[in-house]
Amino acid sequence: MAEEKGRSRTMSRNTPLVSVIVPVYNSSAYVRTCCDSVLQQSYTNLELVLVDDGSTDESPAICDEYAKRYGNVRVVHQPNGGESAARNTGLSVAKGEYIMWVDSDDWIGPDWIASYMDHVANQAVDVVVAGRVTGRYGYPQALIQYLLNHIEHTIWISCVRRDVFDGLSFSNHTIGCDALMLTKLLAKARSTCVMPRPEGYHYMDNEESVTRVHNIGTRMGWPARAQDELDFIAHTAPELMSCARFDVMRGAGVIYRNVRALPLPPEEKGRKKALLKQLRRFIIDGLTHLPVRYMSFKDYKQVVLTIRDMWF
Repeated sequence: MAEEKGRSRTMSRNTPLVSVIVPVYNSSAYVRTCCDSVLQQSYTNLELVLVDDGSTDESPAICDEYAKRYGNVRVVHQPNGGESAARNTGLSVAKGEYIMWVDSDDWIGPDWIASYMDHVANQAVDVVVAGRVTGRYGYPQALIQYLLNHIEHTIWISCVRRDVFDGLSFSNHTIGCDALMLTKLLAKARSTCVMPRPEGYHYMDNEESVTRVHNIGTRMGWPARAQDELDFIAHTAPELMSCARFDVMRGAGVIYRNVRALPLPPEEKGRKKALLKQLRRFIIDGLTHLPVRYMSFKDYKQVVLTIRDMWF
């Protein structure tokens, strides 16, 4: 359990410090539960970095309260700049050798961090992520597995050595920034451990979550994010462009189905039509440049699902 100020801590000198970064924006109803779950981890050599991104509710005061109570809680207050800006700030002040992430409206079970650090200790790797192709991978195998969607595309399933983030920052796209960051991390990492997704990450019932808001606004930014992924791979690993097109195709299919089902007012129908047209272009590009060399039989099921998302 986390130590309050004034109390000593007995940890092995060989136990890496883990920084858990939590961007906070108007999360007063949830942030206490989130913080408590991090501070009650069985892996105790950690710091909790709370980045208050210009909250207008009680979140700033709650963050300060935890910083006063616990010696391993750090708080940064900044003007509202969005989740990516908050994540970048968290990275700039984090002192841990490894970085992990939790959203302020989520919480983690007591062994969540330990489950990752056990793999760090046993595998001696730069990155630990969750996926269905378990094992230890070097470059470019880990990136290939990621682009084929064999590794999960959310930042909170990752534990990454701090120096792998050097030179990288989260983009300011309105959607999918964490997936784009993972693409860049796996392109830099020398070694990656893929483990089965552990139990212990829990979503709270936040009706204002981006994934639940029924508007087209954030989704309009997806094509630009997708193009950035393609441009990044074209520059750093051009031999994997077919894999990148596959990844973008799959994501475009998911967004396409989601956008098509959105109940929008008449004035939004023009934007919806334009976005669907852009998404179809990414889907067709992926379907006509399949990474056959790397695909398994199961990957062709994703192709069928994407066609279904677009046409049915």
